[in-house]
Amino acid sequence: MNGNAWLEVRDLEKRWATAAVAISFDLARGEALALLGPSGCGKSTTLRMIAGLETPDAGSVVLAGRDLTRLPPAKRRIGMVFQDHALFPHLSVEDNIGYGLKAAGMGTRESRMAAGEWLERFSLSGFAKRRIEGLSGGEKQRVALARTLAVNPDLVLFDEPLSALDVELRGRLRDELRSRQRELGYSAIYVTHDPTEAEVLADRIIRMPPLAVRMAT
Repeated sequence: MNGNAWLEVRDLEKRWATAAVAISFDLARGEALALLGPSGCGKSTTLRMIAGLETPDAGSVVLAGRDLTRLPPAKRRIGMVFQDHALFPHLSVEDNIGYGLKAAGMGTRESRMAAGEWLERFSLSGFAKRRIEGLSGGEKQRVALARTLAVNPDLVLFDEPLSALDVELRGRLRDELRSRQRELGYSAIYVTHDPTEAEVLADRIIRMPPLAVRMAT
């Protein structure tokens, strides 16, 4: 094990009847890593195992010195940004950002004040009362990232965060995501099938091969 690692993924494995994904890596605090590979190679499954959304068949996940392998997602201090942003359409922008804070016990007034600080930081001042359906793709991406970072996670996971966007917006948000990560210093893992995206977003890239074929037992 690397004593300087912020995240340690050791022999993490998910097995199916005819295929399996297995991976090990370290991530330093403040580092950005990309998991690059074709669809169906196990990238998102790896992310979901780290987040606790998928139960591994073997291996371990240690973050900030805590073994998370058997902990539920809510106790892992991991944030996740999805391809479709997963924002709540019935909530305003400020209440989307403050959702995790309220879930952790913060009052409505305080969570909205905290959301206002994130809105300003993400150049969204004046958007507090806006509805999600009125936002552009780039604005939704910023709100999703602000909501994730507002709860101060130890690690942020991105599952193909830009793939649903058009080429021009994808390029612009790719650069913005990278600058935000450097500015705020959070540790991040990106899943992508796009080599250019991986090179821009990450300090280091792990290229994942197609799933290993295994004999059914």
